[in-house]
Amino acid sequence: MKLATVANDHVAVACCRRSGDAGPTDLYPDPDAAPLQAALRSAGASSELVAWDDPGTDWACFSHVLVSSTWDSVDRPGEYGAWAWGVADVSCLVNPPPVIQWAIDKVHQRELAAAGIPVVATAWVEPGSPWDAPPKTDFVVKPSVSAGGRATARYGGGYRAALAHVRHLQGLGQTVMVQEYLSGIDDEGEVDLVFFNGLFSHAVLKKPLLRAGEGVVDRPWERLSWAGLTRPSTRQLEVAVQTVSFISDRLGCPLVYARVDLVPGCGGPLVLEVELIDPYLSLDLEPQAATRFVRALLGGP
Repeated sequence: MKLATVANDHVAVACCRRSGDAGPTDLYPDPDAAPLQAALRSAGASSELVAWDDPGTDWACFSHVLVSSTWDSVDRPGEYGAWAWGVADVSCLVNPPPVIQWAIDKVHQRELAAAGIPVVATAWVEPGSPWDAPPKTDFVVKPSVSAGGRATARYGGGYRAALAHVRHLQGLGQTVMVQEYLSGIDDEGEVDLVFFNGLFSHAVLKKPLLRAGEGVVDRPWERLSWAGLTRPSTRQLEVAVQTVSFISDRLGCPLVYARVDLVPGCGGPLVLEVELIDPYLSLDLEPQAATRFVRALLGGP
């Protein structure tokens, strides 16, 4: 990787535009941005919020390009991947392109399962493959390249609608994930554990998002909500640490940041998703988290 020659730490916080037709300075709100920029200032670094797809940006003028809220990446994965590798040629992209390439398609969960990490059981339906709905259970249908609940729905019946959903995703060339909906999510919620440089920082409790029979909703990410900080159980922390360690070893790249999302299963916590590209890190909820993040990003004590 060729690094830019920048006198001082000057960080681009890569974001996305508010909408598809918005200008490059009209950015979608990023709740992590304010605490992150404050921590960067305290560390003596400057920063700018930049749309990742702004053709006028000279990425070489930044010492680091931090992927923070590039949330439309999954809508254009090919273009996004090319952007990531291009930025890495002239600056320090965080997380680096091999991590982004591995993480953007959730088929990587097959590797987690093969490594003995407890993950939510998933039926993988490739384009063109037949599929029958699971009997007598709520289940979730979603594409393997997705974020923020895009093209995702929970079904408690209405199998014709579910089949139409699967066929639609297959027609788009997507691998489809079909997962049993775990009822414990409604009672206990989801726990998201955040790591910086492989070290646990903090955890937050996420409220349930999906409602049976509602189908695919527009802009579901705007309905995501968190219930505040929480203390993970010993087993939850063990599973999350195992997951982060495996991925770091598998890719041979440091994970400057990572978020492991866990849901309650019958035998203990299960990995629902691993977020390595641009997750909400709840820096606005944990006062010291942004400082830890900047230390991981820039180095130092």
